[in-house]
Amino acid sequence: MRQKDLIAFAITTVFVLVAASIFLILPLMKNTSLSSPPINESSVIRDVGPSKTASNTVMATTTTENPSPSISREEAITLVRDDYSEHTHSITRIELTDHYKKKPLYIIELVPDASMQSTRNETVFIDAMTGDYYNPAQEDAKISIEKAKDLARSAFPQLTPDRVRMTFSDGSQYLRGWEFILYRDEKKLVQGSFDADTGDLSSYSIGITHQDRPETPSVTMDAAQQTANWEIRERNGDIPVVQVDARLDPLGMPGEKIAGKYVFVYRRVIHGVPCDSDGIVVTVDSVAGNVVNYHKSWSLNEDAVALPAEPVISRDAAIKTVQQEAEKIYPASADSLQIVSAELRWMDFHNPDKVIPKPGSVPLAWKVQFNDETIRGWQWPVPANGWVDAKTGTLLDLYYRH
Repeated sequence: MRQKDLIAFAITTVFVLVAASIFLILPLMKNTSLSSPPINESSVIRDVGPSKTASNTVMATTTTENPSPSISREEAITLVRDDYSEHTHSITRIELTDHYKKKPLYIIELVPDASMQSTRNETVFIDAMTGDYYNPAQEDAKISIEKAKDLARSAFPQLTPDRVRMTFSDGSQYLRGWEFILYRDEKKLVQGSFDADTGDLSSYSIGITHQDRPETPSVTMDAAQQTANWEIRERNGDIPVVQVDARLDPLGMPGEKIAGKYVFVYRRVIHGVPCDSDGIVVTVDSVAGNVVNYHKSWSLNEDAVALPAEPVISRDAAIKTVQQEAEKIYPASADSLQIVSAELRWMDFHNPDKVIPKPGSVPLAWKVQFNDETIRGWQWPVPANGWVDAKTGTLLDLYYRH
């Protein structure tokens, strides 16, 4: 072969090799993301659940620009497991992202076990810097998470917690606010909630130990009531409330012979009339004498009530209306029906996170509570109740079920 032909052959061969290389490389380039590097073997975390199934595999990927988290993936999983046990939920994905306010977050997806009543999958966010739960809606709260933690600590100075877990509830399932748990040495001391905009303490709960608990109270009801009154003043100052109930409730399972707990119910008073929803409930341990439950509802605007606060319909007329309607539901129980109480109330039924009552829309009504032979035979009788408009005599509501 002549020298000229050899040169041409060499050039053609090089061209073919280069073209073939490009043909092989292009598909690989199309399947490779520069922003999301492929997961290697070391980046896969196994979620040890009740069974070794595909649903228990946790895929750990990174979509952030080097957020340098302080909380590891393993620590984030441990935090989530406080609320979602491995026996009830499988973790299907955990991913680090900074899509929300450039805040490094772990997105954790959970699937309930087949034995669970709930069939809804859950997605939770863990702040990768602090380990706190994160909800995008908390950015609109007037009380920041740092302020909420300080409020939780200062509300219970005698407990000296070493850790505070704070979660924001956006009102989609529960009341809007900051929910907290105080820990010491990983033991839960108290849990409760604050108003997200005012910082007002909405509720808290402290557990009661059943072990070695006596059968009868060690504290009198009068002493417990003084404790409840003091708690309300300490938390709120002087506020318009009236006590509408005081009782000793059982504790534990049916038949468990242990001392119960005192429950004191106070209702908010507007223009001399108690509300039926707004108010404070305080529960006192009948053995230790301390407050173990506190719940405050205080959402109604005063201009929402329908003034004047004077009834047109008499108490007896309201009772008669309720009795007549009740007898239509259970005619056989008419002879055993007994009136428990009939009191004037503001009928303030509404979800404060979803409804703001219009001025004058909350009616003044007679709340008539009653029972019958069937209800009185229950282990824990709960009276039926009917509501009658105190201005018109209209039956507004009736709950009467066997």
